[in-house]
Amino acid sequence: MNKNFVAITIGDINGIGIELLIKLFLEKKIRNFILFTNLTLLNGYLKKNKLEIKVKDIKKSNNLLNESKVFYIYDFKARNNSENSFKSLNESYKYTKKFNLKGIINLPINKEKIIKNINKTFVGQTEYYQQIDKKNVSNMIFVYKSLIITTLTTHIKLNSVTNKLSKKDYIYNKVINLNNVLVKQFKIKKPKIIISGINPHASENDMFGREESKYLIPQINRLLKKDIDIQGPYSADSILNNKNMKKYDCFVFCYHDQALVAYKYISKNRGINFTGGLSILRVSPDHGTAYDLVGKNIAENKSLINCYKFLNNF
Repeated sequence: MNKNFVAITIGDINGIGIELLIKLFLEKKIRNFILFTNLTLLNGYLKKNKLEIKVKDIKKSNNLLNESKVFYIYDFKARNNSENSFKSLNESYKYTKKFNLKGIINLPINKEKIIKNINKTFVGQTEYYQQIDKKNVSNMIFVYKSLIITTLTTHIKLNSVTNKLSKKDYIYNKVINLNNVLVKQFKIKKPKIIISGINPHASENDMFGREESKYLIPQINRLLKKDIDIQGPYSADSILNNKNMKKYDCFVFCYHDQALVAYKYISKNRGINFTGGLSILRVSPDHGTAYDLVGKNIAENKSLINCYKFLNNF
């Protein structure tokens, strides 16, 4: 029955993720999942919050049944919460690959704690899965209803964006991979893609810079010759409009916040972060740990629900 299950990583156990998961489990809105966490730390959390749940470690039986009342976990050694968060990522990946689970949902983590306490080279979950999956290219994709947005660069400093985009074949490979994901995963036969510029107003014909003409336009022309339907670069502050949202299947932005400011305003913490181009399906809620909302019973749970539904559609 493993292939009918979803892997879920613990994230930061002090954040909002585990609270939302347990609530949705008790409400029977999410089932058939395996939470990857240290059992002792989870039991401590349950005791602290006075929660009584039938927890079952699959390592002791490995016999998964569609039991709505059983909270399945995969236990592993972890000395503290940060190590628990980090090891959960790798353990979930190995298990998902071995037993062909539907995919992985990552509950929100605290990157700063992982970088400080566990792995100084850690950048983010998207980049980590690309690394352990041994893929040269992946896409950070954000989905909300019919809206699909992606970024050419992910978690890097703003003054490093242009250098990244200037590397040979970087933009080209990103968009080729994106187009394949749109066709294979999103079932869009001939994706229509629109791409933003780097500078304000996409530089207005080199008035505010030459990055568009130097780095973007040559790669766009290469992609058009490969029969990729991509248009741009256009001003990032205006491409997300009603007309374009009806016309284009995917919006490509050059860097993280250029895309995420608009996306999060539209999705209101109900969207999905999907890593395209991996050998597994990997998603996460499009919000963070939200420590200020823990225990208040007011946090939005639609993003986690939508992650779960997304994986179950495959």
